Amino acid sequence: MSVQTVDKRQQDRGWGILEHGTIGIITLIVLTVVGAWLWSLWSKKSVAVETSNIQTIVANAQMLKSNNGYNFTSASTMTGTLIQIGGAPKGMTIQGTASSGSATLWNGYGGQVVLAPVASNGFNNGFSVTAQKVPQADCIAITTQFGSAGAFSAITINSTSFSDGVVSAESAGKACSSDSGMTGNNTLVFTHNG
Repeated sequence: MSVQTVDKRQQDRGWGILEHGTIGIITLIVLTVVGAWLWSLWSKKSVAVETSNIQTIVANAQMLKSNNGYNFTSASTMTGTLIQIGGAPKGMTIQGTASSGSATLWNGYGGQVVLAPVASNGFNNGFSVTAQKVPQADCIAITTQFGSAGAFSAITINSTSFSDGVVSAESAGKACSSDSGMTGNNTLVFTHNG
């Protein structure tokens, strides 16, 4: 007579609630980290875009100089003329008819960008680029980037003027004001001589 042994192990019934919960929590953590990383890239993109736009405006505005300097009667005519000659960066918004000479230029933050002649000793040998509605974080990043490169003869953040064009991160942090909700409150003026 032979004796048979019966295996009394319990049948595998799949994953339990603890395993499902752990996978769910890990998935949420990964999605949160990826979302935060993408958000930080997006905010850095806006700084890069606006910095590039200002550099393009400055480079193209230099074409407007004549023997009499930047001979414009107002900021609106100088800005309109820049747009008219195709000197506005492609990513910026133009309001009005570009060929009219009276169109206006707007940045990605929804603020107006104005190009104006700057007189020195009675001669319009320079110009300024004014950007409005810049958010606080971008205000600090943009002015610090331009301020450390010596790109401009003067930089003004709201009412704080840096007449040597040098802006440190600490100085920018003190001069740039906080946002109102999602809207920036900072006005930046970059002055270029020559």
